[in-house]
Amino acid sequence: MKINYSLPDFSYNKKNMKIILIVIALYLFFLITTLPATVALAAINLPKNITLSSISGTIWSGNARQLHVSGVALGSVNWELHPLNLIIGELSADVSIINDEQYINTQLNLSSSGRIELEETRFLIDLSSLQPLTYGMPFSYAGKVSGYFPVSFFQKNNYVGINGKLSLNDILMISPQRQSFGDFVIDFRAEKEGATSGKIKDSGGLLNATGQLTLNKDGQLNLSMKLAARKTGGSLEKMLSFLGKKDVGGRVTFNSNFKIW
Repeated sequence: MKINYSLPDFSYNKKNMKIILIVIALYLFFLITTLPATVALAAINLPKNITLSSISGTIWSGNARQLHVSGVALGSVNWELHPLNLIIGELSADVSIINDEQYINTQLNLSSSGRIELEETRFLIDLSSLQPLTYGMPFSYAGKVSGYFPVSFFQKNNYVGINGKLSLNDILMISPQRQSFGDFVIDFRAEKEGATSGKIKDSGGLLNATGQLTLNKDGQLNLSMKLAARKTGGSLEKMLSFLGKKDVGGRVTFNSNFKIW
């Protein structure tokens, strides 16, 4: 006996299509939210000078036990992505890098246009941990750098805007004798023409310093400072004499230009 089975009727009306799309979207969302961080990062071509090790968690909430940049161990990295920001075409994440007492905390926003924005950035870095960056130089240095930057943004060859305060404390240079420079503060402000300026001043240490720096959108950094030793006849005054002659105010002018990118 032959039995015919008929499939239930299913009409592809607008209501059914919405249900199908919702189910597919939920399924894709489930796949993405559970995607291991190791798989996601393997698909990203990181710069050769950046390495991540011992990666765990998912693409939305993960951890890398160690981050190395140009041979410098910065510490462990934790991130928490904000999925709702993807609706407006922006990748947003809370990122923290911790290495003992050193830390960097920020909210990273990356738009589809390539604009990078950092919000509520706070950090504390021991300068001695950055020694590998100047390997081979005839001097070493020590001190601590801390900062708070409410909003900063960057787009290469378009604009750069840094807002906040950078503090340098107990700055030392060893070459081979130890030379103390004291404490300094740099106030950064974004300019309308797509650049950033910073006012430099000391906090009453051995080195009397005032100056200005400008970072242009093309990556050119211009630094201009007036320097003087508060104690005459010491090693610091002798060191400053190599930079040039004193002006009528007893200060030495120092100017320099760097190409950052």
